[in-house]
Amino acid sequence: METLEGGRTAAGAMDRAARRERAREEQRMRHPLTAEPPEGSRTAYACAGLAGRAPVGGGEVATVELASTGRRFAAMVIDLAIAAISLAAPGTLASGIQYAVDPDGQGYFLLAFWLLGCVWLTFYGAVFVALWGGTPGLLLTGLRVVRLWDGHERPTWKQSFRRARLLTVVGWLIPLVNLVAFLSRPLRILTERPYHHSVIDIAARTAIARRPAR
Repeated sequence: METLEGGRTAAGAMDRAARRERAREEQRMRHPLTAEPPEGSRTAYACAGLAGRAPVGGGEVATVELASTGRRFAAMVIDLAIAAISLAAPGTLASGIQYAVDPDGQGYFLLAFWLLGCVWLTFYGAVFVALWGGTPGLLLTGLRVVRLWDGHERPTWKQSFRRARLLTVVGWLIPLVNLVAFLSRPLRILTERPYHHSVIDIAARTAIARRPAR
């Protein structure tokens, strides 16, 4: 019986190790520095002395430098500050709704502020990225958001909206989770090295890169 139990334990440990290795390999294949560029891509990525895979097939290849950890962290701090200040706009609208519906209560104000904040933050993240290639925090720190395998093109509206929506859902829409997300975001930026690529950008098929020098 002890031999059987020991065999099951060893088999379970091997299975868990295999799953972890498959997860690591899947992660490597989804990040710009380690993934194989798709057919037709003319973009190669580099960061902090690390060079990603170059597209096959020959021809001219544009090398794009991914954002460093320090710049991404600084951009996050700036964007959080701007987003927090800008929430005064939906807060004012929510106060108006509260006064019109139930001047003596607080429930409508909280509901309106929550919903309007979601719309406002999604608008903030999507419009700046689609029109100017980055949020104010990214642009002020010399960074930009690009299409994953076309590193000199701004994201499409669809990509920009998906990226902003995911950030808003995690950081605002889900009650009680947003505080955890706020506290864990800096840690994730520091632990995403050497890939310099977040799960939000993986889902939106975008990347954060250095803005080219003029």
